[in-house]
Amino acid sequence: KKNTHTHTRLFYNLIMAKFSQAEMKEFQLEFAKFDQNGDGTIDPDELMLILRNVGQKASKDQVYDLIKEVDQSGNGVIEFDEFLLVMEGIKSGKTGGMAGFADVVVKAQTMIEHKGHSGIHSFAQEEMDAFAEHISYVLRDDKDLKYLLPIVPGGIDLTNKIGDGVLLAKFINCCVENTIDERALNKRKGNKDLSLFQVNENLNMVVSSAKSIGCQTINLGATELRQGKDYPHIVLGIVWQLVKLQLLNAINLKSNPLLIRLLEDGETLADLMKLPPDQLLLRWMNYHLKRSDYGKTVGNFSSDVKDGKAYTYLLNQINGNVCGLEGLQAANNKARAATVLNNADKLGVPTFIKPRDIVNGNSKLNLAFVASIFNTCPGLEELTKEEELELAGLMDDDFGDSREERAFRMWINTLGIPGVYINGLFDDCRDGLALLRVIDFIEPGCVNWAKVEKKPKNKFQ
Repeated sequence: KKNTHTHTRLFYNLIMAKFSQAEMKEFQLEFAKFDQNGDGTIDPDELMLILRNVGQKASKDQVYDLIKEVDQSGNGVIEFDEFLLVMEGIKSGKTGGMAGFADVVVKAQTMIEHKGHSGIHSFAQEEMDAFAEHISYVLRDDKDLKYLLPIVPGGIDLTNKIGDGVLLAKFINCCVENTIDERALNKRKGNKDLSLFQVNENLNMVVSSAKSIGCQTINLGATELRQGKDYPHIVLGIVWQLVKLQLLNAINLKSNPLLIRLLEDGETLADLMKLPPDQLLLRWMNYHLKRSDYGKTVGNFSSDVKDGKAYTYLLNQINGNVCGLEGLQAANNKARAATVLNNADKLGVPTFIKPRDIVNGNSKLNLAFVASIFNTCPGLEELTKEEELELAGLMDDDFGDSREERAFRMWINTLGIPGVYINGLFDDCRDGLALLRVIDFIEPGCVNWAKVEKKPKNKFQ
């Protein structure tokens, strides 16, 4: 045992010798981000907290698996020496069996810690920048927002610009048209700022309106929005929900009949309509990739797209005359990602993300980028007369899209329950299964699934 310990110590000394003093200091700071209680180790609870901060959902078993990737001593935690091995792998580009934990470290490196009146909060600067640029682009022609736009990236200007509620109110109406009656919105007259009372009126309306279109507004109120610089993580949370809604709102069969092209063998239109927008986008990408020489499919918006190759083939399939395959010969992933964004720009796609966002595998920003590509140039064949007739009934169907129906439908969809996506509240809930899954999600364990008919065939069941 003594010899084993000596050899292990020598091995770690060799790893440490590869780094300069400045790098070692930087790695100690990175380790401290994970080691919240300062005991010199990263335990499962601390890793779970980091995963939440970077927006990555994980079960306890998945957290334990990540620790096992790095935990060479087998004591159930990650020590600094073991953390160094990960940093050495990231530096060399060879993370091997530690790839999962290494991805978490890379994402954590992009997190910014901001000290406000309510404490220290972490947020991703790359997301703050991307959402700022996207909102600036979408609202660029609105004359009421000249004093707020453009939002400056590279800091927390976004948290300042939403302070009087006008910008968010306008963006909510871009997400779902006519959600807010602008006649009820307090706006500046001349260069005079709104009073505190007027600001609070606007912000309360923003919160209630965001909730009405399906956004989760837990811990969100007028105070958090008005003093956004002290709550950047809360601001980023509501802004991401709105950006996602605005980009994905038209990705459904009713709004875009061309999606019928994504039907697979043995599938019905009803089956296709049950897919949530992010799954439709993955299927759309794979539809094009199967027609290329890529030879693979993508199953997520993070690790499967971070090398930029899938994007290169996708854009080439959409318009081969404008987007070539020269990016495949790029010196590295970052250079290839830059070529991808350049090609997307040639197609007129609003590109508010950066090459690093693709390379880092940021799932939110990659999902937003794919949605922008689809919304600009889906590259799907036009419908034939027969297909238009087949879809005619669907196009005329009204799901009862009242404000109340829409609010409940979108609320259910934002819960992110596996296997549950509601296109029409009344039709999709009539067999009771969706409602049971919602109830069990809100109060885990309250549904006795052994007594539930999973495939009801009649009204009694």
